[in-house]
Amino acid sequence: MKLNLNFLSVVLLLFIAFFITYITKSAAQSVQNTRVDMEIPDIDGFITLKCDLHLHTSFSDGVVWPSYRVEEAWMDGLDAISITDHIEYTPHSEYVKIDHNAPYELGIKTALIHNIILIKGTEITKRHPGHFNALFIKDASKIANDDYKIAIEEANRQGAFVILNHPREAVTDNRDWWTEELNALFENGQLHGIEIFNWNDYYPGAFDLALDKNFTILSNTDMHKGSEYYKSHLRLKHRPMTLVFAKERSVQGIKEALDDGRTAGYFKNSVYGKEELVKELFLNSIRIKKAHYSDTGSGNAFVEISNISDIQYTLIPLNQNKKSDPIQLEARESSIISVPMKKAEESITIEYEVENILISSSEKLKINLVFRRD
Repeated sequence: MKLNLNFLSVVLLLFIAFFITYITKSAAQSVQNTRVDMEIPDIDGFITLKCDLHLHTSFSDGVVWPSYRVEEAWMDGLDAISITDHIEYTPHSEYVKIDHNAPYELGIKTALIHNIILIKGTEITKRHPGHFNALFIKDASKIANDDYKIAIEEANRQGAFVILNHPREAVTDNRDWWTEELNALFENGQLHGIEIFNWNDYYPGAFDLALDKNFTILSNTDMHKGSEYYKSHLRLKHRPMTLVFAKERSVQGIKEALDDGRTAGYFKNSVYGKEELVKELFLNSIRIKKAHYSDTGSGNAFVEISNISDIQYTLIPLNQNKKSDPIQLEARESSIISVPMKKAEESITIEYEVENILISSSEKLKINLVFRRD
């Protein structure tokens, strides 16, 4: 009897172990096959691509494999990424062979399977004058050089789009951080874009300089650990991203859009960019129906307004429309609002300030919305 109990105990333990393994494996597979779709509308003439163009793997100082970087980008609802491992800094080289082109080669098949656009890139990491991402390169190994000028020249020779990463000194509009060396790269046409957001840091001075010098604006994560750690650690619902307004969904489409400066930064539920681009993005995010009821007693008309995007918007009426209420447009939701509209009026135009769309570090988007009667 004792032997039977022992036998049954062993069988029970094996069953429990098998069950736990099965559930864990099934859960992992379920997570890997689940994508969080993010609705950010296209703008007139262009499609909006959600991109993270600054990422690291175990081939430099990251902790994940290139193929996993691609998988988590798909799970996070992105369209395109670039793995930009450091050329100069490879702390895992005792265990991972140094090969500056390997991250792209190991990620491209997974990218094709998951319909993620993978852009070949690398990071040129110098104490002075700074860190740079080189995107759309052909051979990262040829870019490796102790002299930053030679490295950036080679990147440009390969047709790269070169970005200044995380200019942490640019937390104000003080231009002292914009050094002669950086300006020389810009004047020589070798520096093309700048991060205005990186990890959890916003650089207002970089934003204003980008608008002033017509730099392309970028917002990236610079992730080294996994995406879930990043979002939970910083308590973010979504990762920061660069919104790229491209003519087509392809590597070349993204390259052409970056060259033309058609981007915006999106982080912490706020959008930062050139006025003409972010204005179209907002207008394509909302739908306003005609007023369905008018209250003659109060002089208000009632209107349904919808937000079809995953960006929450807050609209504040400007002083000349004190009778209007602020509007909170939640993601993918509709609201009924009241607007002051006299009985004889067929329509009314109200100017609002969109609290979470910035067109410079000190200026928010102003927009005129027209409300009409049924």
